[in-house]
Amino acid sequence: MREQLSPFLREKLRGLPKEPGCYLMKNSGGRVIYVGKAKVLRSRVAHYFVPPQQLDRKTHALANEIADFEVLITATDLEALLLERTLIKHHKPHYNILLRDDKEYPYLRANFNEPWPRLERVRKRRDDGAKYLGPFGSPGQLKILMAAAMKIFPLIRCSRFEFANARRPCNYYHMKLCLGPCTLPVDAEVYRAMVQSAMDFIAGKNLEVLRQIKAQMAAAAAAEDYERAALYRDQIKAFAQVTEKQTVVTHDVADADVLGLSANAVKSSFHVLIIRDSRLIGGESYVLRSPVDTEQEAMTEFLLQYYDGRSLPAEVIVPYALDDLDTVRTALLSGHPEVNKLILQAPQRGTRVDLVAMAQKNAEYRLSEIDKQAEKQVIELQILQERLKLRRLPQRMECIDISNIQGTAIVASDVCFVGGKPAKELYRHYVITEVVGAPDDFASIREVVRRRLERGLRDQDLPDLLIIDGGKGQLSAAEGVLATFPALDMELISLAKSRADQSERRRSFIARGEQERSFERVFFPDRAAPLPLSPGTPEYRLMTQIRDEAHRFAITHHRKRRGKLSHQSDLEAIPGIGPKLRRVLLETFGGLDGLNRATLTELKAIKGLRESSAVALFSHLREK
Repeated sequence: MREQLSPFLREKLRGLPKEPGCYLMKNSGGRVIYVGKAKVLRSRVAHYFVPPQQLDRKTHALANEIADFEVLITATDLEALLLERTLIKHHKPHYNILLRDDKEYPYLRANFNEPWPRLERVRKRRDDGAKYLGPFGSPGQLKILMAAAMKIFPLIRCSRFEFANARRPCNYYHMKLCLGPCTLPVDAEVYRAMVQSAMDFIAGKNLEVLRQIKAQMAAAAAAEDYERAALYRDQIKAFAQVTEKQTVVTHDVADADVLGLSANAVKSSFHVLIIRDSRLIGGESYVLRSPVDTEQEAMTEFLLQYYDGRSLPAEVIVPYALDDLDTVRTALLSGHPEVNKLILQAPQRGTRVDLVAMAQKNAEYRLSEIDKQAEKQVIELQILQERLKLRRLPQRMECIDISNIQGTAIVASDVCFVGGKPAKELYRHYVITEVVGAPDDFASIREVVRRRLERGLRDQDLPDLLIIDGGKGQLSAAEGVLATFPALDMELISLAKSRADQSERRRSFIARGEQERSFERVFFPDRAAPLPLSPGTPEYRLMTQIRDEAHRFAITHHRKRRGKLSHQSDLEAIPGIGPKLRRVLLETFGGLDGLNRATLTELKAIKGLRESSAVALFSHLREK
């Protein structure tokens, strides 16, 4: 064992059980940083406390952070496998594979509890009785699949508010891309069946969907319902046009997902080839933090998360044999009671080996592209460090921007770039509370910088470089606050557009027929003259990108906040409309824009809204 092992941990290790179960590794702050499973907890957990030279690089990084651990005993290996998935989902440990980031991997949703369900892209799967597909590997992939489905099936495309307030069918109806149920008599069951067929199509069940449409067309023709038969005929034609480019992979593999994995010390790249009806219909790539597990364990973790809430194919093909293959298969089936059988295998010969090789190549290519991009970003950061003469590499940069219009709803944004890329989970908004009356950018900056530094000290979470959007005055305001934190070793600059007042440069632009451009300048606390940035250089791109992102983020929050204040002032001005009724109005009409379009009849129909108040509100909104 390690010499630094505390008596507390030694005693816990001696008392470990020999049963199967899960273990949770914790850091000095008590946070769970890794969740694992084991057939025998005692031997598996002890593995992390052997001398460092016996550990691989990734496991050594984890072992150095372990300050405590906890174990949960289970009755079987299967229970341990399922519990591990649940614990990973709950704790989101840093060293585990974390497949889903709801901001990145979308779902397809259709709520059949509504009178007229529609296909929707959503970010989270909720327990709301709706049907979901996904998550999908990227928003773009789902968008393409939905566009293809909409070409085949004439489904509702408008918003719920537009649907409820339609007076006549829109252009999609005349283009035969919608049945027009908003104003025309449409068989609700026929429409709902089309929504289900569209979901099956997106899930890859092409032949099954085509057989259903042909059967429905034949039934409609037999019943002499020629209008409906023509509808199905058009769907069959559109189906053929959309799917004609899909090529047959092999008749030996009809319904399968083929997985590839490529990993380095930092990241793991998974690629899934999706085969339906013997056709390759797409692929999904996931580049995730590299876990401390072996590749077999990493693949098991990925499978359990990938098929959590996603439909299972008849066959899942993996690049190598997994530990406890039968247990993994049973765990996958446990979340899909509608599936009776699943083939889970690592092929040794034939077509499936070739498909695995294809998946592996895609995984390797994606990982190499990520590595090349990371290398390029490091070089650009080094150039930025050299050009600005910074003391250290600005691995983490943050930029603060103030947004206000005529002194209303003053807010600030703090955006963060890590490794030269936006880290949106670290973005923060600030509502300015200390500036009352006329706007004061300097006072606003002082408040935001002070709050940011206080939080950074508390959470040990500070950037290498803090950028202020503005000139020398804004920089001085931030510098004054930073001086009150003498222990901080953080660099500070500001970025501002130069005043385009040099007549010679202006004449040069005009002579070339170009629009005059305002060059960027960087201000430093300890330098009298600012540093101009030349367009097209890495330092120009990085600095303007983070500044523009801070500006966008601040403006977006400012508009939301100003809109909220506008909502309140518009509705509070009307006698008889209290907080509860204001909330009902905004929810009913989908916000102030929808409320502005509401008719007097629709306002009078709101339960609890008196007729006099409805008339007053209608008049007030029309006067704006």
